[in-house]
Amino acid sequence: MRKTILTVLGGAALALVLGAVAGSAQPPPPGERGPGIGRPDAMTRFLALSEQQQEQVRKVMDEQRPEHEALREKLKKNRDLLQQALESTNPDPVAVGELAIEGHRLREQQRSLREAQEKALRDLLTAEQRVRFDAMKALREEGPGGPPGGGPGPRPEGGPRPPQR
Repeated sequence: MRKTILTVLGGAALALVLGAVAGSAQPPPPGERGPGIGRPDAMTRFLALSEQQQEQVRKVMDEQRPEHEALREKLKKNRDLLQQALESTNPDPVAVGELAIEGHRLREQQRSLREAQEKALRDLLTAEQRVRFDAMKALREEGPGGPPGGGPGPRPEGGPRPPQR
């Protein structure tokens, strides 16, 4: 009997903690953007960062900003070249394939850079802030904006791919 009561109380406590985290990590109302990993002001409020943590977050983001911007430019140039190649009268399959492969390589670099930045940011957080950070990241990936990098996000097995923006 005592074991059953402890199990029920433990389950209730866990439900309260998870409910509090989930309640604080609700998606934003339509038309508003929620906190994002790339948006320090919203992230500061959502994670309740200290002044010292805010400075450290700014430093991490400022250090990686040039790399992020350079990759974005390369991806834009790659997309433009691929679009031109596809719209030509007689598209060269080799050129199209090479551009597609290059685009994939650039997106992988972008993903790796983003993951390194997220790891650096997580290392600055307390255990409670990490839970909120992970919830924020999950909302960002599943929400209407899709995953980082602007891709369409996960889709059901065999389901249609969402339209690109």
